[in-house]
Amino acid sequence: MKKDRPKIQLELDSFDRFMEMVGKVSVILLIGLPLYYYGQLPDTIPTHFDANGMPNGYSGKATIWGLTFIGALTYGGLFWLNKYPHLFNYPKPITPENAEWQYKNSTRMIRSMNALITCFFAYANYSMIHTALGNQNGLGAYSLPIFLVLLFGMMGYFVLKMVR
Repeated sequence: MKKDRPKIQLELDSFDRFMEMVGKVSVILLIGLPLYYYGQLPDTIPTHFDANGMPNGYSGKATIWGLTFIGALTYGGLFWLNKYPHLFNYPKPITPENAEWQYKNSTRMIRSMNALITCFFAYANYSMIHTALGNQNGLGAYSLPIFLVLLFGMMGYFVLKMVR
């Protein structure tokens, strides 16, 4: 039962601190890019991209804040969630003997996913801005497949470690 699980204060190692830094820098970029470029943006910007990364939907420039808000909210939610590993679902029972290892592995997975997702949001914001300014032509054909392979590969890696 989840309420019987031990609550442990986990120490962050260098990998964990690096992932935290990547996530925080990505949030700064996610917010900073629209702040810096907002005045230069045309009234209509690309807001949706097809499977090849080409723009196929446009809206007013204020919609740039929607992606920024969703990305920052996602980062904040995963950051907060990661403070409570004893509440996560695990493929194996959590015991006092395996709790620290399972918690560390699962928080590392969430931390890594958070950094990757926030990086992708920041990249999408960058691409929307630079496509609108005529400096770039969409997200790039491989950006979404690369993101999905990295995300699901990362999840698979950590879940396999949990099961073994």
